[in-house]
Amino acid sequence: MRIIKLTMNAFMTYKDFTVVDFENMLDHGLYLISGPTGSGKTTLFDAITFALYGEASGSHRHVSYFRSDFADAKDETYVELTFELHQHIYTIKRSPTYYREGYKTPKNANAYLDDGENMIEGVKEVNAKIKELLGVDVHQFKQIVMIAQGEFTKLIYASSEERERVLRHVFHSESLVVFENLLKEQVKTYKDQFLLSSQALSSRFSMLQLDSAFMDMHQQEFHPSYIQEATLENEKLHDQLQHYQTSYQNAKVSYDQFANLYYQKQQQNLQLSELQQITQQYQTLQNQEKMMASLKHDLDQVTAIKDHQSLLDQYQQIKLSYQQAMNQKQKVHKQLETSQKQFEQLEREYQQLEKEKQQKDQLLLDIDNTKQSLEKYQQYHQLLQQYQNQYKQYQSMQNDYQNLQSRYEKLDNRIQRDQENVNRLPRLELELEQNEKNVKDINKKRVMIHELSQFYDEWKSLEDHHYDLSVNYQKKHQKYEDILVKYRHEDELFRRQQAGILASHLKENEPCPVCGSTHHPHLAQLETSVLSSHELENLSQQVEVLNQQQQEAYQDVFQQNELVQQMKTRIEMLKKQLDIQEELSKEVFIRLLSDIVQVIDEQEKTYQKKYNDVIYLKKIQKNLKQDHLLLQQQNQYLQDMQNQIMDKEKQLSLLHQQYTQLQEEYHLSNEQDISVLLKHQQIQFQQLDQHIHDIENQYHQCQKDISVYTHQLETFSSQINDLESKQEAYTQRYQAFIDQYFDSEEQFLDYQKRQQSIFNQEKDYQNYIIQKEALGKQKQLLEEKTKDYHMTDLSLEKQQLDALAQTRDETYTQYHETLHVYKQNQETLDQLDKDYHKNQDIFEKYTLYQDLYDYTSGKNPLRMSFERYVLSAYFEQILEFANIELLKMTQGRFALYRKKDVKGVKQQGLDLSVLDYETGMMRDIQSLSGGESFKAALSLALGLSSMIQNYAGGIELNTLFIDEGFGTLDHESIDQALSVLMDLKNDHKTIGIISHVDELKERIDTQIIVEKGQQGSSLHIERG
Repeated sequence: MRIIKLTMNAFMTYKDFTVVDFENMLDHGLYLISGPTGSGKTTLFDAITFALYGEASGSHRHVSYFRSDFADAKDETYVELTFELHQHIYTIKRSPTYYREGYKTPKNANAYLDDGENMIEGVKEVNAKIKELLGVDVHQFKQIVMIAQGEFTKLIYASSEERERVLRHVFHSESLVVFENLLKEQVKTYKDQFLLSSQALSSRFSMLQLDSAFMDMHQQEFHPSYIQEATLENEKLHDQLQHYQTSYQNAKVSYDQFANLYYQKQQQNLQLSELQQITQQYQTLQNQEKMMASLKHDLDQVTAIKDHQSLLDQYQQIKLSYQQAMNQKQKVHKQLETSQKQFEQLEREYQQLEKEKQQKDQLLLDIDNTKQSLEKYQQYHQLLQQYQNQYKQYQSMQNDYQNLQSRYEKLDNRIQRDQENVNRLPRLELELEQNEKNVKDINKKRVMIHELSQFYDEWKSLEDHHYDLSVNYQKKHQKYEDILVKYRHEDELFRRQQAGILASHLKENEPCPVCGSTHHPHLAQLETSVLSSHELENLSQQVEVLNQQQQEAYQDVFQQNELVQQMKTRIEMLKKQLDIQEELSKEVFIRLLSDIVQVIDEQEKTYQKKYNDVIYLKKIQKNLKQDHLLLQQQNQYLQDMQNQIMDKEKQLSLLHQQYTQLQEEYHLSNEQDISVLLKHQQIQFQQLDQHIHDIENQYHQCQKDISVYTHQLETFSSQINDLESKQEAYTQRYQAFIDQYFDSEEQFLDYQKRQQSIFNQEKDYQNYIIQKEALGKQKQLLEEKTKDYHMTDLSLEKQQLDALAQTRDETYTQYHETLHVYKQNQETLDQLDKDYHKNQDIFEKYTLYQDLYDYTSGKNPLRMSFERYVLSAYFEQILEFANIELLKMTQGRFALYRKKDVKGVKQQGLDLSVLDYETGMMRDIQSLSGGESFKAALSLALGLSSMIQNYAGGIELNTLFIDEGFGTLDHESIDQALSVLMDLKNDHKTIGIISHVDELKERIDTQIIVEKGQQGSSLHIERG
């Protein structure tokens, strides 16, 4: 990805529309962003990250701060970024959610992405497309492209645990932690299940109902052998069960035989008692025979009424219709007489309507005249209202003219005052330039003091090391001298031993094989304790080794002394340059730096004050031209307003003339009086019109009513004649029915009243007939069946039967209780066997997951969790990339290594150390100086960027931003760091650096200068 152009509007510290053209920086490859603290340098990185992903570049800035505090309510906050990817140009525009003054609801976030052919709109849609194009999410992008302020030293000084969290975030290894936690949860789950299952086994075994002595012997913790032992005990219970079953069967046979005889006699007694009851019931029914015959007669009568009910209903309906027709005829006759009288009255009123219609026409003419008068008055009132409104506008224009005249005079005075202040600007700029030069000189001196302090620390360290090497040399030299003396002594003893051996074989007058003498007055003696030739050779080799070690130690002391002298020479040269006469010490450096810092603070305060004054005066100078234009515009506006006031005065004069003429011409009275008169005339008109309409409607309606009533009277007369004929015929049929079934009409009417109550008794009569017939049959059957039976007393036999039943029930209860216990015990034993096998399955899973969890959580020979093992492999790859850059920046002195064995820690694998090739020693990372730490952190950040880029699939992100960190480097370190960055530039990367270091400003040609003002920040680009 190659950034081409960045556009910001009302974004954070940049209130105004701001464009950064990166196109012209691509040839240089390396550019610097500088400016005062808080001016908005890092905001450029925030804008790029926000445009792509909707987030800031650092972890301490939130999206809610993206809206500029200086922005007006009408200003839109957005960022637009144009970049090239895979030889294709893309433009993305994004705005955050923000509140505006005067608006209750926020302006919602939105995003657009244009690739020259298609436009994508929507935050989610654009985010998805950006991730698809770049191949990384926002966190990976920031780690590859953005080395943000305060974040790129996290890994270098982090503890092993903190480094684990950082790498987990980078490589998304949370799933491995989740896997470890899942194993832990499974261990807990199966452990709980195993304990619960074990408790359940003991509880279920205690449910067995066996001999108390057996249960007392098995009260301890459950053992698998208990199941077999309990099964044998339950078999004993089964043998006892067979005995109880035989006893129960014998008792049941005795009871059944006696019970059969007893219940036969009891049945005969019951049948004889039943015959006696039925005989009594049958006699009771015989006594009710007369009453039931009377009820039968009444039922026949009401049945006749029911069969002729249609005739009776038609007879009653004809009588009712005839009576209703007579009543309707009388009613219509009365209505006809009333309508005829009303018609005579309406006819007289109808003849008078012509005169009232003439009055109506006259009222209509009066209403038109009144309306014309009201319109003239309204026209007059409208003109008067226009005049009053125009007069108010005229007064308002007069006030505006006076206010503008006042503002014009104030602006003129302010322009004269600002011009006097701007005249001071050249002198202030010269003073500012001189002050800036002083600050640079003092800063250069501070850097030299820091460098001298570092040299002093190194010199002290070299001297201490020289002392340690000297002590080491003395020890090795002494050790060499001691073993050399021992070797010489042992060698002398060995030689004497050899001479003694030779002398032991010499004889007097025989020549010596060494000297040839035949006389041997002083023979050599054999030594008691002498080393062998092999042991002496080993001792000789030890002498050689120690001699080599002492020579090497001497050489180390000599070389270290050379380094001490070289460092001392460099210190003396710097002291001479800084004009320091006194003896160096930590207190001297603290005092010198304190004095320098105090002078720098004073100079910077003076510089900042003059800088702010210059910026302020430049803005005033810039605004003076606009103020002059504004003064001319206000002068022109004053003239225009004066012309408008004169036009308004002419309009007022014309309106006054028009409404005065109307008032004199029509002598207009009050509008309210005219309206009241018009309303009164309209009401009279409506009332008269309604009266005419009502009389006409009533007259015609009355004519219709008389015609209708006459027709109805004729119709009812015809209906009455027909009904009289029908009534006579039905009366004859009715009388014939009475004569046939009843003695009189009164008897008929009486039966008609009691018809329902008699029908209600029909069921009683039917029940009587059925019951009498059934009882007769039962009586006859029982008499035949019981002719040979006689009643028997069963009280003694009942006692014998109860005793046999008790014996049977007791043996039954004993048998079934024992059977229930046996079956329940058998079921419990079967379930125990199943539960035991299930318990063993759970135990196997529990031990399996426990072993897995122990191994993945770090309880293994490597003392590393599963996640840390994976992250350590990633960390090794990061260090490989980082060491390539670190060796360049430190001229091959330092390399980073992962500690593979750290004693005393629970978890290891991510601890960091540094190899110093000058000393050949492995050092702790905390021992690096400030400049060395920056180099290590920068190389680690670059290594992390390269690693993540490979990890993300080899994507092409040819842009790198570094935010701060160069202030701790000396001149040589800056050269080395820039050399590495220039190598990256040669790899077709574009690198931007934020820094306050003056030396970088001198070394980097292309610069973005950010300036801080009272209404936000601004920037411009300088090219060397």
